[in-house]
Amino acid sequence: MNAPVLPYSDELKRKAIHLLALSMPVGLLVVGRPTALLVFVPLALFALLADVARQRITSVRTAFLKVFGPLMRPEELPPLGRPLILNGATWMCLSTALCAFLYPEPVAAAALVMLMLGDAAAAILGRRLGKHHFRGSTKSWEGTAAFFVVAAIATLPFGVSTLMSVMGQPPLSLLQIGLGALVAAVVEALPFPLNDNIRVPVLAGFVMILV
Repeated sequence: MNAPVLPYSDELKRKAIHLLALSMPVGLLVVGRPTALLVFVPLALFALLADVARQRITSVRTAFLKVFGPLMRPEELPPLGRPLILNGATWMCLSTALCAFLYPEPVAAAALVMLMLGDAAAAILGRRLGKHHFRGSTKSWEGTAAFFVVAAIATLPFGVSTLMSVMGQPPLSLLQIGLGALVAAVVEALPFPLNDNIRVPVLAGFVMILV
């Protein structure tokens, strides 16, 4: 059974946060892994603790819902005291810290950009243009295609040697970018139990490392 769908206007606002989150992969390229991890790890821990608090402490939950409630999916709002369900922003912070820890800067940053922009394209364009859905899923072929195209185009700058050298980073090959975007799009569409904010960049980064 499909989870309730967030209203389209709120989906647009939610995906706008993905665009703001682009500062994290860009910052990773500029300052390097050691410095970035000093920011990303505490940020992930803070997000995790805040997410736990809003599901266990009434006053925190009330304040949280006033600010972020309209942007959260219904399944991210369990009753107080029920089993924990992390929201997308928390997963994004955890994913950023994990990718920065696991992969070199260009691979980690590219994988995160694929997630942030590809996922936004899949949600926004898929909701509007999606006509052919995967069986038993709200995901569509059109949304997955939008994910792949946007993710690949958005990460093409990671293959430009002149641009990457300015940031002191080696460029990625077009094969790495293409396969990384393809894996990211497919993994986002498949009904894996692990949150897509984790599985998409981690598996896309893994493939780019293998290439």
